[in-house]
Amino acid sequence: MDTNKTLDIPGATPLVSAIITTRNRLPLLKRAIESVFAQTYANIELIVVDDASTDGTKEYCKNQNLHYISIPPHESRGGNYARNLGIKAANGEYVAFLDDDDYWLHEKTSKQLALIQEHDCEMVHGGRTLEIINPDGTVTFRDLLPNPAHWGDMSKKILLTICTTTTTIFAKRNALIETGLFDENLKFWQEYELTIRLAQRKPFYFVNEPVAVYRIDKNDSNRLTNKYFPWHEAVKYIHRKHRGLYKKLSFYEKFKVRRLVWSDAYERTAYAGLHVRHYMYLALLSLTSPSRVVNKLIKTLRHDNK
Repeated sequence: MDTNKTLDIPGATPLVSAIITTRNRLPLLKRAIESVFAQTYANIELIVVDDASTDGTKEYCKNQNLHYISIPPHESRGGNYARNLGIKAANGEYVAFLDDDDYWLHEKTSKQLALIQEHDCEMVHGGRTLEIINPDGTVTFRDLLPNPAHWGDMSKKILLTICTTTTTIFAKRNALIETGLFDENLKFWQEYELTIRLAQRKPFYFVNEPVAVYRIDKNDSNRLTNKYFPWHEAVKYIHRKHRGLYKKLSFYEKFKVRRLVWSDAYERTAYAGLHVRHYMYLALLSLTSPSRVVNKLIKTLRHDNK
């Protein structure tokens, strides 16, 4: 495979390939596409990888200035397969990702490109604004910024945290290919597993402000973030895959990895309606991080009393 594929010419601004993966979310996809076209940085190619949609996505995309890739139903293999198709088709030196229900803020590309060039690294990310669709239909927004401790060498720290989501990843195409692209066995925590591999190569840096809006719809039972059992299997798969790295951690660091899993499980069991497991993880978190649990309970009570 040609890892140096690019349309850039000397002295020109680098080409950035924006990759949107989608499946039957045309109204939200339109918003995502518009956010790419509205970037202040101009030299962007947009690639939409359509995973067997039946809602008019193909007809819409064919009328847009973008590269459309259609995955027929019999070839559908999940989001990571779709992302990898986009990476392989990309012509840019840099690749950025966008889920169809999220959207980018206007200066995302220009700020992340400047940062990755300044530090001569292979991946940067950024903060995000959470667009939370509540069970009662109301929408709330909350900014979530990167942890300042996650600046620089992340070769060990990356095992203890999920530092970014796919929608804020901005990376060199060559680095993604050389590290093996997204793991197509995973449907959950794919960005965590990918960043584990990337962090062993070069340091990470981030734009310390929101660069994208990340949608969380608590009413969508089909949303992967609302699932528990398949997620739990994915976590075990990741730990087996990177067993050698986890073994090098200290006892306290291994405990922090376990707490990361418990914290995500606490949220997922709530969305999935698994009450017994939900309270089990609440008990575990209460024993290990009481102040954090108190804050969660306060937020829950405030929402219930509105």
